[in-house]
Amino acid sequence: MLFRMAIEIAADKVLRGGAIYTGGVKEPMASSVAVAQGRIVYVGSSAGAADWIGSRTEVIELNGRMVLPGFHDSHIHPLIGGVNLIECDLAELDSLPAYLERIQAYASAHPAKSFIRGHGWVHGHFPPSGPSKKDLDDAVPDRSALIKSMDGHSAWVNSKALAAAHITRETPDPPGGRIERDPLSGEPSGTLREWTAMDLVKDVFPPPTEEELAQGLRAFMAQASRRGITAVHDAMVSDRFLRVYERMDADGELNLRVAASLLCEPNEESTDRLMGLRQRCRGKHLRAGAAKLFLDGVMESHTAWLLEPYADRPDFRGELVWKEEAFRRQVMGLDRAGFQLHIHAIGDGAIRLALDSLEEAIRIHGLRDARHLLAHLDLISPADIPRLGPLGLVANVQPAWFYIDNGFFDTALPYLGKKRALGMYPVKSLLKAGSAMVCGSDWPFGGDSVTFNPLEAISVGRTRCGVGTSFHNPLAPEEGLELLELLNAYTRQGAWASFCERETGSIENGKSADLVMLDGNLFNLPAEQWPETRVLLTLFEGREVYRDTSL
Repeated sequence: MLFRMAIEIAADKVLRGGAIYTGGVKEPMASSVAVAQGRIVYVGSSAGAADWIGSRTEVIELNGRMVLPGFHDSHIHPLIGGVNLIECDLAELDSLPAYLERIQAYASAHPAKSFIRGHGWVHGHFPPSGPSKKDLDDAVPDRSALIKSMDGHSAWVNSKALAAAHITRETPDPPGGRIERDPLSGEPSGTLREWTAMDLVKDVFPPPTEEELAQGLRAFMAQASRRGITAVHDAMVSDRFLRVYERMDADGELNLRVAASLLCEPNEESTDRLMGLRQRCRGKHLRAGAAKLFLDGVMESHTAWLLEPYADRPDFRGELVWKEEAFRRQVMGLDRAGFQLHIHAIGDGAIRLALDSLEEAIRIHGLRDARHLLAHLDLISPADIPRLGPLGLVANVQPAWFYIDNGFFDTALPYLGKKRALGMYPVKSLLKAGSAMVCGSDWPFGGDSVTFNPLEAISVGRTRCGVGTSFHNPLAPEEGLELLELLNAYTRQGAWASFCERETGSIENGKSADLVMLDGNLFNLPAEQWPETRVLLTLFEGREVYRDTSL
């Protein structure tokens, strides 16, 4: 009651009579919560909540429904995905004819655009060499076109784009990237692998303007609020992206918290530049204390870096985005400068290099509260699983991927072989070995299904089966996580990993009222029904950012 006496006001809202998952260590469950002036002022029984009800208090009877802390998506790309929402979006389509129909329709609907850009094709719908420029030429014959893959690590381009960028049979593959070629002629066939190769056409496709990025971010935030998301960690923030966030934060437009991982490009001694950006960024809802490094690519394009060769290419282990020594130096410099490192590592070879580099930096600089993030960890060697905990590293994983999708049979199984393919995403083993864990979506990137709905991801993380798929065999079911483990990773641990645990991440007195109300109690529902559960209310700092019309 001391907190009540200090402010002496009635609550703005009281939610009572339900299952309140607080995320707290000592009292993980309650039945009611009261909110006043953007803060949580009471957590406990419904009887105790009555003391907070005044003449203007809105009382929401939960009737057994669930309230939990707002979700934290700890690895997502809101600006990239937001722009995709307003460009040519192929997500959820499932064949080459469907892709071409959508692209052609978009091009016809936008005759004034000087180029066509989009996103969302899936590797499994094409041969290992990727999609062909000839198909894209048929859909867009009159101007340059570029469509990125669902995972964001490949681009499908037409002949106009290749010609405008002067990419020919004589153009060498850039470091860490690959130009797919016709095996007979050697001419570029229409697929570019990894960022360094995609950068070859960047002058042909000017980046979205800052106003277009802001427009995309607004579209994203509207969807995020409907999904109960009140905080995100943008996993790849350029200088331009940071300016958009800063402007919208200063204008009071952000309705969620943003942690920004500042992009550190390969072969760039960028520590001083990133330190300047970190120092500049002092927003109310924006923090930029992390540096993002891409160490390898993805399995689907044979660019993930493996300890042993690919099963279908016995002389090839993948490709590192960085030269090994340059990466080690950069990790050392960023750790010395006090950055939180956010490292993309998919293959077991890349994961080992990341662990070795971080271990060396910690040995020299000492173990500090850095909360370094290792993102994805699709294929981690069993020998490396126990290494994360003692180093204080955080496994940043994407539960929506933890199932056997079409890509498993088209790419993972033939590329990796049965043993490695069935051993992907050993998240339960990581937790048991003492690793901290947070969850993200990597939206708009992914496999067959791309979602940033936490309830869908939590279901897959528990069952190891896809949502709405026809294939029901789980992927390594022994690695399925418990509901409490997943909720913790999406709330309290997510806040901790973004250094905002004192402000949010749990429902405790004095913390920001970042809350989400569901129309059912997840603890009383089978995991297969969690994706069908609806968000009824999302509060950010006590303010309604989404309210279902039924409430």
